[in-house]
Amino acid sequence: MNKTIQMIHAPTNLGLRKHPDGRERGCDKLPDTLEQLGLHSAIDAKVTQRISKPEHPIEEVFDEGTLNGRQVATYSVNLANVVQKVIEDDDFSLVLGGDCSVLVGSALALSRKGTYGLIHIDAHPDYYHQGNRKQAVVGGMDLAIVTGTGTKFLTNLEGRAPYIQPKHVLSIGYRESDPEQDIIEEATIAGISFCSAEQIRREGLEKTTTLIQNYMNRTNEVEGYWLHLDADVLDASIMPCVDCPESNGLTWHELEHILQTILASNLIIGMTVAILDPDLDFTQEVSRKFCNLLIKVLQGKE
Repeated sequence: MNKTIQMIHAPTNLGLRKHPDGRERGCDKLPDTLEQLGLHSAIDAKVTQRISKPEHPIEEVFDEGTLNGRQVATYSVNLANVVQKVIEDDDFSLVLGGDCSVLVGSALALSRKGTYGLIHIDAHPDYYHQGNRKQAVVGGMDLAIVTGTGTKFLTNLEGRAPYIQPKHVLSIGYRESDPEQDIIEEATIAGISFCSAEQIRREGLEKTTTLIQNYMNRTNEVEGYWLHLDADVLDASIMPCVDCPESNGLTWHELEHILQTILASNLIIGMTVAILDPDLDFTQEVSRKFCNLLIKVLQGKE
């Protein structure tokens, strides 16, 4: 990593439902937990910017089918302002969520600066919208939103829809065992490219590396790429501390290799990290492994 890393704490749970007993999810604790575990000092982050945590409404309100949609829109603009400044400083933005809704503000910042692509690493396609779901959380809609599909007050902030063109997105890690393959098909028809966790295992890491590199180098239409990492891309047996753990996922080694491949490119200008819930990790063992993984790939170690 040749650029200076600026950490951006974006502690939000607005993109998720609360627990059935009314307790708020713990994803907002991810930034502070990783800082306490040594991430910031280990990668020599010079600046840490902290966005205030938004209040999670007591009652569920769906704005045009989107839970907490208006609050997410406001938070996204605030986050975009911070990310934009880091981009203008020519530094690397490391946005620590929070839930996956932090991708919206990050993508908005990119659209203000130019034309960028997205490498989206997630166990789910996150392509819900009112056309295929009457109601959903932004954590399950973020990829649809940033590529221009969904409620206008989120997809078209500042009149910039789409923040990222679908043809400039590669999504890695969905499960072929997911019963909602129609969502993958819909997103594919829209122009998004997908690579499943099972495909990575069938074809091996060497071919996966080639696929990623070819994708990132295949076009001169973008000025760079953003990287989004959802912790649930890891197999549920090793990453249970997320709101929706899934089996048949990546191993630590596979994810490390993929992240190293992506971050080795100078085209990557920033990254969002989301969904790990420290409240579900009573011993901090999983959080520590996740932190160490990030340290290793961000330091560029072999």
